[in-house]
Amino acid sequence: MEVTIELLREATVRLPATVGQVIGVVGALVVGQAAVQAGIVSPLLVIVVAISTIAAFAIPNNEQASALRLLRFPMLISANFL
Repeated sequence: MEVTIELLREATVRLPATVGQVIGVVGALVVGQAAVQAGIVSPLLVIVVAISTIAAFAIPNNEQASALRLLRFPMLISANFL
């Protein structure tokens, strides 16, 4: 789910402002709903990923936000082994 959200975030950055916002919101809704209906992820995981994505926008410094994005993936992988 994190990879999918990152792909949607990158797509919204590279598109024009109005189209990018629509693609981001609709894409996240469609991907989340399809993943839950297919049984790939649980609804709780979709909620947690959504909250963490929204919380990432609360970081005012862009460099800190980028560092947090880069640290998120190794932390997820290391949490898998706990």
